[in-house]
Amino acid sequence: MSLSAIQKTHLALAIMAVATATAQAEDALPSTQPTLLDQVTVSATLTEQNLDSVASSVDVTTADDIEKRMVNDIDDLVRYEPGVTVTDDGRTGAGSFNIRGMDANRVKITVDSVDQAKAFDSTQIFLRSQRNFIDLETIKAVEVLKGPASTVHGSDAIGGVVAFVTKDPADFLKHEGDDGYVSLKGGYSSADSAFTETATFANRSGDLESLLIYTRRDAKETRTHGGADVTGDARGEADPKDIGINNVLGKLQYQVNDNHRVGLTAEWRDLNSKTDLLSMVGAQPTGNPSPYGKFNADDSTRRQRLGLFHEWEAFAPAFDTLKWTLNWQETETNQITYDEMQVETGSFPKWETQARHKDYVYRETSWQLGLNMTKWLDFKWSDHLISYGLELERKEQNNLNKTTYVKNPAGEKNDISRYAPLATVDSAGFYLQDEISFLDDRLTVTPGIRYDSFSPKTETDQYYQKAYKDQSYDSWSGKLGAVYKFTDVFSGFAQYSQGFGTPDLFAMYFEEIVPLPVSIHVMPNPNLKPEKSDSIEVGLRANGRLGSAEITAFYNRYDDFIELVPLGIVNREARFQYQNLDDTTIKGLEFKGQLWLDEAMGAPTGTSFKTAVAWSEGQGTFSNDKGELFKDDPLNSIAPLTAVIGLAYDAPSDNWGGELMWTLVAAKDKNDISNSDIASDESEAGGEQFATPGYGIVDMTAYYKPIKDVTLTAGMFNITDKKYWKWDDVRGLPTTYEGLNRYTQPGRNFAVSVKWEI
Repeated sequence: MSLSAIQKTHLALAIMAVATATAQAEDALPSTQPTLLDQVTVSATLTEQNLDSVASSVDVTTADDIEKRMVNDIDDLVRYEPGVTVTDDGRTGAGSFNIRGMDANRVKITVDSVDQAKAFDSTQIFLRSQRNFIDLETIKAVEVLKGPASTVHGSDAIGGVVAFVTKDPADFLKHEGDDGYVSLKGGYSSADSAFTETATFANRSGDLESLLIYTRRDAKETRTHGGADVTGDARGEADPKDIGINNVLGKLQYQVNDNHRVGLTAEWRDLNSKTDLLSMVGAQPTGNPSPYGKFNADDSTRRQRLGLFHEWEAFAPAFDTLKWTLNWQETETNQITYDEMQVETGSFPKWETQARHKDYVYRETSWQLGLNMTKWLDFKWSDHLISYGLELERKEQNNLNKTTYVKNPAGEKNDISRYAPLATVDSAGFYLQDEISFLDDRLTVTPGIRYDSFSPKTETDQYYQKAYKDQSYDSWSGKLGAVYKFTDVFSGFAQYSQGFGTPDLFAMYFEEIVPLPVSIHVMPNPNLKPEKSDSIEVGLRANGRLGSAEITAFYNRYDDFIELVPLGIVNREARFQYQNLDDTTIKGLEFKGQLWLDEAMGAPTGTSFKTAVAWSEGQGTFSNDKGELFKDDPLNSIAPLTAVIGLAYDAPSDNWGGELMWTLVAAKDKNDISNSDIASDESEAGGEQFATPGYGIVDMTAYYKPIKDVTLTAGMFNITDKKYWKWDDVRGLPTTYEGLNRYTQPGRNFAVSVKWEI
């Protein structure tokens, strides 16, 4: 039997097992153990709700999940979330989230409701920025809201939202009275030879609470499974890397009286990495008699934030609760590339070594003000929870490139320039939402509407002379959702929602010229229109004593999709430009479930079975480097059919437990791959994109408390030492690419940690 057939058989059995067992809970008592659908979400409506009460699909990961599953980065975070992946390009590491085929800046990332910096990419490896500026040791919950969510989250939520919530002092302290808490944690991961140390201090003295968390990480490159390519000509191992990360979270919160609470938050994260780009040696088609000789990268990223908040329980005529926040945030990416190459010099040509530094800095600074209010209204036939608010933001973007020649036989000039102008964006958004309950709370209908406006402005200086006129965008977006509880166990939900995404300043103004035999010219396009989307999502849920289950179907349509489009070759210059394209659609099915085996079949108390499945497909309009349009072509950002099956046990004493997880991923069907982004010379030679084979991997984690205040945690990952590729990492690479082994995932690896709480 083929791997695909085995996967489909097990998927069917898993779904049937959970659905059948949960159905038997129809006449059962209410759940005595929390289920997946009993988790709390805030991102869906900006008010606290159980997952089984919202009209959208949301995945919640808690701090407890992060610790037990030994999560070290955002890639680990979504390891068991089908339909959600993370991209990794090697040099800059784990970058952007992909939710149901929407990735990069189409997915909104927030930390404590503060928007995170944008990602950007270019044709050159030293001009890239990812969005991974979060340390998970400081996070108490992560919510992944799938599908367009602009009505409550504004622009950039056209593909979904990943909302991080940082830990508070109260998470470590007793509910009342003066108290203190200290913990020390150390861990090691063999996949990247990473050592992690975290110290946590929390205190309450009277009405003042404080928290300080410091984390230090030292790591190497993430190992690949294989060595050299089968030809022996390309490097199959990851490029050597040294990484150091410092992260600090500090909080002060003061309960002024019964109605008012204020707080101050400070975050600082600094990452430095040095990479020997061995994979670049000999990889550049220069025509020189000797290959490129040396490439080194010295990169750093930094994020710092200061935030204030004030919570007020007023129960006034206009609002019952009010919360305002004010945050300053600065994010910076600095990439320094040192290279040596052979250049032809002199009237009697000879080859000499040229060496240069490329120092690129990209910085985003923002001020963000948020105001959110709620009001309860009770009427004879319905109850209303009205929420409304205002968001104001000013964001400044700055980039600078310095090229310095250390060895310069060809007489090239040092250069300081910008790839895009200095830019400032002022934005404002207002939303209004009403959660209306009918029929003794069996039916909840949630309409919502939002207005957004954006005004980008650019400046010229000595490093960027091209002037652009000021732009402005505005948009209304709405949603309408409903949840109906057929019984105490079964419910159904449906939602229509709209998404809205303003063009990235990088896409509007970025200009790059790469001098080659045929130069590459990425041209700016200040006239880009905002992206828009419409989404329909329907689902059924069961939530009872035996467990919970949810099955969801969705259909998303995107207009004015922004993609990099080839414009052809003019005067030996290959021109590209970001443009708006229409007719992009994504549809799919998802299932997740949990079955308490102790209730269903008398297994030891605390034993559960979990499963999740995600399938989707998409198509759009694209073009190749000849300028040929491909309509109704497959959308390459769609991940293959994925399923996760797990068996978990948590002892009633909470002293020990573990989890066994089996991840199954189908092969990427060649008919579901667009070759529009394969270079024309590859296409003419019969080239096509590499299609990842299917795979199954097994992971196991366990924790044990030998004494009350000490927790030991260990995990073994990819136990069967399977060689496999993630589709998101290799999409766009041709089958003829010699370095495919460099994109394989780690083989068998382990992680351990010990935590001491005082």
